[in-house]
Amino acid sequence: DVAQTADAVNNLRSRIELVTGASADFAAAWDGVQRVALATHSALEETGTLFARVAQAGKDAGLNTQQASEQSLRLVETINQAAQLSGASAQASSAAITQLVQGFQSGVLRGDEFNSVMEQAPRLAQALADGLGVTTGELRKMAEAGELSAQTVIDALKGQSDAVAQEFAKLPPTVGRALQDLSTQWTLYVGELDKSSGDRKSVV
Repeated sequence: DVAQTADAVNNLRSRIELVTGASADFAAAWDGVQRVALATHSALEETGTLFARVAQAGKDAGLNTQQASEQSLRLVETINQAAQLSGASAQASSAAITQLVQGFQSGVLRGDEFNSVMEQAPRLAQALADGLGVTTGELRKMAEAGELSAQTVIDALKGQSDAVAQEFAKLPPTVGRALQDLSTQWTLYVGELDKSSGDRKSVV
């Protein structure tokens, strides 16, 4: 449904703009979200939603908008790469990212959100454990104790970006990843067409 796709893009842009403001920061963030989604063969909506939550966490920690956006883009790229390395289906990776977003929204990664990451994105969980210098068993205990705050997760994953990127670069191309990229490109095309026309009837 073209109209639904256009609405989804507009809603995503609005969520990002709430964090960055309607400025050059938004333009850079939107371009970055598109780049990361395509570079990591990940869904645009999950990538953008995760970006918005991580960027907001960065601002809450005292970063300015540009700093928070740049940090968020780097971190979202690492998270998406780790999800791909986990070898899960696109649906499972999407579910894990969604649960991680909910963890950021609540301020602490624990309970069902943590379990989803452990089960559906084990490479992401391992990166988090490595960043904290603990085993995955100890990581689970930290989650149960409510010690995995949004900032703790961000700081831990930042230190694992290079290791994850090196592994991700070795992944072979697959039909599934190509189809995801095609879906993202189609979504962006519909969004741009809707934006440029200014008239939903011409899109539908």
